[in-house]
Amino acid sequence: MELAESHRPPAGHDPFGLGGESQPRWMARLHLWPVVQRELRESARRPANHRLRLCSAITGTLLVWGWVATVRSFGPLPGAALLGGLHSLVIGLILVVVAPSAADCIAREHREGTLSLLFLTPLDAGGIVAGKAIVQGLRDLTLWLAVLPILTIPFLAGGATWFDAFSALSQEVSAALLCLAAGLLASSLTADRNRAVPLGFVLGVALVFLFSQLQMVALVIGWRGLAGVQGAGWGRFSAEALVLFSGVWPGGGVSAWSSLARVSSRLGRTWETLCWAGPIVSTGLFLSICRFAAVRLDRSWRDAVPSPRRDRLVRRYCSPLFRRRFQQGMRRCRDRNPIAWLQQYSWKSRANKWFLCLAFLLLGFALGASSRPNRGLLDGAMLLTWGGFYLFAAVSGFLEEKRSGALEMLLVTPVSPSQLILGRTWGLWKAFLPAGLVIVLVRAVAPDGIRLDSDDEMRGAVQCGAVAACAFLTLPVFATYFALRVKGLIAASMLTVVATALPTVMGFAAVEWLPGQARFEAVWPPLLLGLSNGAFAVLACRLLQHSLARRIYSF
Repeated sequence: MELAESHRPPAGHDPFGLGGESQPRWMARLHLWPVVQRELRESARRPANHRLRLCSAITGTLLVWGWVATVRSFGPLPGAALLGGLHSLVIGLILVVVAPSAADCIAREHREGTLSLLFLTPLDAGGIVAGKAIVQGLRDLTLWLAVLPILTIPFLAGGATWFDAFSALSQEVSAALLCLAAGLLASSLTADRNRAVPLGFVLGVALVFLFSQLQMVALVIGWRGLAGVQGAGWGRFSAEALVLFSGVWPGGGVSAWSSLARVSSRLGRTWETLCWAGPIVSTGLFLSICRFAAVRLDRSWRDAVPSPRRDRLVRRYCSPLFRRRFQQGMRRCRDRNPIAWLQQYSWKSRANKWFLCLAFLLLGFALGASSRPNRGLLDGAMLLTWGGFYLFAAVSGFLEEKRSGALEMLLVTPVSPSQLILGRTWGLWKAFLPAGLVIVLVRAVAPDGIRLDSDDEMRGAVQCGAVAACAFLTLPVFATYFALRVKGLIAASMLTVVATALPTVMGFAAVEWLPGQARFEAVWPPLLLGLSNGAFAVLACRLLQHSLARRIYSF
């Protein structure tokens, strides 16, 4: 007995690092500390988190450098304009990073089979969601802290006030909470990473958009009453709400928050009240969405057989209309290239393709209803969103096949590496070409759309079309190669963007070496762009065939 007493560990001793007497009391009651500590240790070992912080700081530095290099006249308020640009950068990073990164935190546990182990502990669904939310929030805070030193430059430049800083901080906190909630909700709805990440991004953008609209409605009602909301057009109203949320006017690039108090003192006080209330409201929405995600997780964490009712709904609403013709087309596709058939035989992939077309069509209606200064902003947002989905599908799909072992099974089949490359490329082209055509059609039928009244406009339209076509055709090849040779999603995506943009830059550089008369002809720039992009694509295909034939890829 004395020997056992002498070897008893002291009070508060925690040999496994799961937290004992030293953990916070509120975490002890919710049993959160083991999950938080485990996730923090795991994320600290991931090189992707370090690269994310480095990339965010580099992006902010490049934005400041580009702003200083391109602005000819700084004006009386250079710091206000720079603060608006940096705030737009932070909002963009929040939309691109926070929701997609949080969308895989619970889905990964489900795929790896560790979610059921967490339920064997005293944790419940609410505790799991709360622990994941705390860890993801701390991770996102480190990204904001990496950009924080750059955010002090506008105050050193002059023109930025504390009212602008408080407004920017309020919008950033609200956007981060809403995007984090959207990512957790998407992670509880599906376990597939290729569906969870786009769903988290879409939900995050939708929540931020709705929050900006409600904030604009409250601002106008507090300033002019209900008559101010009723007299405004929806397109212009929504575009101005986004401008106010981002803090940058489309024309001058000056911070929009400082001008509110100059317009009316009542308008300035109303905006200040909304800045105080915004994080509180977004916190309430965050807690409500987390509660719903916990309920959803509690009901779906066990693997269940699909119900007969679900099977009947799928057969009724997800079957092709012309079934015999569809089966014949799928049979011909399978005989020519089985990889291309695998990319499009599922009803979910076809539904995603047409849902993306519908979403861009609705955005096109919003583009047509908006005012002329804001159409360029919405048009650029549509192109960036389509390009982001295209890049993610091209990189993430092949990475998932490599991680799951499906690539090894494909390589031992009679399918050749050339068939694999062509099948994946053809499947991505067919999946994203309708949405791209919708964007072009929307831009063409807009009131101030594509106009070819002069030779310069004709030449510019031809060059833009050549760049878009070359990027669309060659991106799947570069994405497949870098997804094969690189482990991380972020690194493979960045290398794909660089490899897609490099031939275009070299093509335009070759145009500058042409004689003066040939430089202004409409045929030379598309020809040189096609040759440079084609040469790089052929090189990537050869390297990809070599790597697949010899099983050279990274895990």
